[in-house]
Amino acid sequence: MFLKRLHALPWTELIILATGTFLALALRLSLLSFESGDYHTFFRPWYQAIQEQGFSAVVSLKYDYTPTYLYLLYWMSVLFPKLVPVAAIKLPSIAFDFLSAYLMFQLVRLKYPHGPAPIFAYFIVLFAPTVVLNSAFWGQSDSIYTAFLLMCAYFLLTDDGAYAGLAFGAALAFKLQAIFLAPLLLALVLKGRLAWKHLLWIPLVYLILIIPAWAAGRPLVDLLKIYLDQSRSYPFLTLNAPTLYSWLPESLYTVLYPAGVIWAVCLVFLFMLVVFKSRAKLTQGMILNLGMLAVLLLPFILPKMHERYFYPADLISIAFGFFFPEQFFIPIGMGLISFFAYQPFLFGRQLVPLEIQAFGVLVILVLVTHKAIRALYR
Repeated sequence: MFLKRLHALPWTELIILATGTFLALALRLSLLSFESGDYHTFFRPWYQAIQEQGFSAVVSLKYDYTPTYLYLLYWMSVLFPKLVPVAAIKLPSIAFDFLSAYLMFQLVRLKYPHGPAPIFAYFIVLFAPTVVLNSAFWGQSDSIYTAFLLMCAYFLLTDDGAYAGLAFGAALAFKLQAIFLAPLLLALVLKGRLAWKHLLWIPLVYLILIIPAWAAGRPLVDLLKIYLDQSRSYPFLTLNAPTLYSWLPESLYTVLYPAGVIWAVCLVFLFMLVVFKSRAKLTQGMILNLGMLAVLLLPFILPKMHERYFYPADLISIAFGFFFPEQFFIPIGMGLISFFAYQPFLFGRQLVPLEIQAFGVLVILVLVTHKAIRALYR
């Protein structure tokens, strides 16, 4: 299907896509040599252990990721044994940058089947500063699970519920932060746009993907409670994320952490109730609007968020801006806020106070919420 669509494009557009893709790849390759603090603390020791121990490292290593990510590192060590570790670690994330761009192309094409808009969306993803910094510079894996979230969003918009469940399950198998899109799936189930049975793919995909680590010798209980153990780490209200907790004292962590989690559950309930009680027909634009609201709301109101956890909102906001051109400033604003949030960890400087960044996210959240409610209750 992909090749057929490529053949359907004029030669000029194919040349533009090829040239831009080459430039995006060259940009990323120029940043491969940078070694972040996370690389030295986590990624390099993991990769070196995999090189020395092979697949059995998924059992012996102490890590707070699911083993799915380590599978990628293992295959990189097998397929490219002479590649320097920093490149081997970054290349999978870079590959998913391009998958995210292709999925954005397909998402925007639902709105604009003709014209240059999908190509612009493709290049906006590839050249967005936070997308480039996250994978090629920082070496993080946010592009991986977010690509599957974009895939899930595409299938939700095209009413392919089974594929949406599979894509969401794959996203969740890589990072717990995929859960940010869950309120949309639950709301669509309540509205009858998504069948309950399609949600069964989510735990099934996760279980299938932990089988290799289990077979290698890691206890099944440990694999099932990875995310539970992960939630107990980093006892801070915010880790440089522009959230509600930027305005609250860190000294109240023991009180505000459980209260914040409960409040998040309450707002997810309200989100689902507002969608359920609406009599409006859920169009593709409305579903995308609700998806944008979900991936923006949860990281803003949950404690313990890292600065990178707005990455899904950064990318989905690009599709949002194309579906609603009058809201073009929202993806620009999200991209800038995330860019400023990355500064302290990557470059050791704070260009914009975190409290101001959080206020910017709040403004965007209010605007996206207002648009969704107006559409649901005309």
